[in-house]
Amino acid sequence: MIYLEKKGLKRFVTFVPGINPTRAQKQFGTQVINYYDQPSFEADYNHEGVVVEDQSKSLSQNNLSLNEGDVVISNSLQLATMVGKNNVGKVLSLNFTKIQFDSEQLDKRYFLYLFNAYKEVRRQKERELQGSGPVLRIPLRALGEIVVPVVPLKEQKKIGTIYAETLKLQSKLNKYADLIEQFTGSIIEETLKGK
Repeated sequence: MIYLEKKGLKRFVTFVPGINPTRAQKQFGTQVINYYDQPSFEADYNHEGVVVEDQSKSLSQNNLSLNEGDVVISNSLQLATMVGKNNVGKVLSLNFTKIQFDSEQLDKRYFLYLFNAYKEVRRQKERELQGSGPVLRIPLRALGEIVVPVVPLKEQKKIGTIYAETLKLQSKLNKYADLIEQFTGSIIEETLKGK
């Protein structure tokens, strides 16, 4: 068994919380702000219109508007995704947290794998959940304390790519399953109408 070095996420990333909508209207001087919302997150998570790229350069001076390739956490779902081209320029609300990668030591897709799928990280997230009612959240401080295994960058890129490709395949299979169900349903309906 290989010994993996483990470190807290705060060594690699900074967590940038979304903005309060009333504060955003004052800050940007406009009532019309295109927010990154749950449907935006789901489209990115399901890889609808996502272009795979290795490096994304920040196009905007505004820390809260999104660029393609940015990594975002849904605070309510405790899942992370990479922003696709359809959501560029949208502004993060309080329901989301943007991840700024402070160094080249952690690959974005490897982060997504660790945050969404790695069992040890999922257990750590569950322990940190706080709040009352149906929506529990993880405080930013606790996110930074999550301990992750650090493997060489080359291995991180391999793992991250495999994870991203698996998610894309799952998304396509789910779409095909829905289409088959619709097709079968329409054939049965037409058969019953004809009798």
